[in-house]
Amino acid sequence: MKDIYRILVINPGSTSTKVAYYENEKAVCEKNLDIDHSLIANMKGIFDQYDLRRSTIQKFMEEEQINQSDLDVIVSRGGGGGNLMSGAYRIEENLVEHCHNFAIPHASSLGPVIAYDMGKELGIPAFIYDGEGVNEFCALATLSGLKEFPIAPGSHTLNAKAAARIGAEKLGGGLADFNLVVCHLGGGTSTSAHQHGRLIDSTSDGYAAERAGGMPFLAITGFIKGCYSGVYDQTDMMKLFMGKGGLMSYLGTSDLREVEKRMDAGDEDARFYFDGLVYQQAKDIGAMATVLNMAVDAIVLTGGMAYSKRLVEELAKRTEKIAPIIVAAGSHEMDSLASGALRVIRKEEKYHLFGKSEAEDRYIGE
Repeated sequence: MKDIYRILVINPGSTSTKVAYYENEKAVCEKNLDIDHSLIANMKGIFDQYDLRRSTIQKFMEEEQINQSDLDVIVSRGGGGGNLMSGAYRIEENLVEHCHNFAIPHASSLGPVIAYDMGKELGIPAFIYDGEGVNEFCALATLSGLKEFPIAPGSHTLNAKAAARIGAEKLGGGLADFNLVVCHLGGGTSTSAHQHGRLIDSTSDGYAAERAGGMPFLAITGFIKGCYSGVYDQTDMMKLFMGKGGLMSYLGTSDLREVEKRMDAGDEDARFYFDGLVYQQAKDIGAMATVLNMAVDAIVLTGGMAYSKRLVEELAKRTEKIAPIIVAAGSHEMDSLASGALRVIRKEEKYHLFGKSEAEDRYIGE
């Protein structure tokens, strides 16, 4: 076993790519590579951004003087979605094909493809960890009310599980010891129920900074009419949900700091839609608490919006009777990706193969 493993971590978001270089558990350098919105505004699909995204990663490595030939492993957020197990998957051609074909156009489908191509060129393994679409749902959580359209798992799994680990540590134990509700508050939001380490249900019904959230019956009927109005195509409608919804739709900004500045200046619209966001996120927390039969040890708030003291305080007012609040603000995804890949490369943990059963998991080198 080597003393130092060198890890490249890739985490694409909607308008930026987080990239970091780790030596074992230590982040040697990390950067958020902003993508010029004007360059991607007219790109229809996520994979149209491939060359642009990869070139920014290459530039980062050159600027940080990272020798690609020294890397031992590449790990990316992603996996598209679907029916994944938690933990690591080695990125192979069938997983790459899945990322290309997955229906929801999200940048997390792009990361594994870049990681796979780079790893193949360098002759090193590439992985995803706690991928989008980890399915540990209980059977009841998949029922949508329409047999033809079951609920697919999706809950910002990577950061939610990382935040759950932080919450469990602060409670003095491990994931298996507690029931936790994790509320991820970012450009998109999701709230998940973690029952002794398993993510058994999640919801994203509340609107977020730039996502519409779920729609109740009396709203979805109007949305369906819009789908068939001839005004929008499928891509337009997806963008309304993911990128142009939530605070962006109501206030023209997805920046919560800007919203709070407007509130402080007396903007009543900003106050109203901020209160609406709190109201709906609290509903999601309450929903996940019922999944755990109200036996909740802590509510963990994570994601970029959890840095807002005002948002945390307002959410606490509505939910603190359920369980105490633990704040794990920001993203813990990079550390989680790096530490997951490190455990695999050290043969402390097996990895999965896409499309295979858990019985076919293997250690690196097998």
